[in-house]
Amino acid sequence: MVQSNSIATDLEQILAGSRDGDRLAQSKLYERFQRSVYGLAVRMVGRCEADDLTQEIFLRVFAGLGSFRGTAGFSTWLYRVAINECLRYRRARRPMGDARGCEPEAQEGTVGRRLEQAEALEHALQRLDPPLRAVFLLRHSEGMDYKRISAVLGIPISTAATRLGRARAELQRLLKGIGF
Repeated sequence: MVQSNSIATDLEQILAGSRDGDRLAQSKLYERFQRSVYGLAVRMVGRCEADDLTQEIFLRVFAGLGSFRGTAGFSTWLYRVAINECLRYRRARRPMGDARGCEPEAQEGTVGRRLEQAEALEHALQRLDPPLRAVFLLRHSEGMDYKRISAVLGIPISTAATRLGRARAELQRLLKGIGF
């Protein structure tokens, strides 16, 4: 219990320093959460744009830290900022081309088959309606429960559950359509 309390205190110090413009604190905050934000961006907009979008997300986070009230956990607020930025990006870039355009080609054999399946899933995810994709990714990539998804997206728990069911059904339909 002391360790988790220590981690919370450490995060509070990093957040306070980041609010004050301390570059070292901002760097620590970035290092702590960059992987999660990047992974979410990859699945929301594709690998080609994820690096730049991750940087944009953190710029928005640093600029908006003053509005973080602490009523929810920081990671909940961060995911909300990240998803909103990904959705904004997708709206601005519509219509979106093939998200796999910059991905490496699949290799032969078992590894190649797994890569093809992963690419097919990524392609199907890119074709999902963004609100459905967001719920699916928060649940299956980030392991969040419905209550946390509801908090991140600012929607009722029942809406999160409904969207997740729709996302799963739509993904199954899309994957069947391409032979998986």
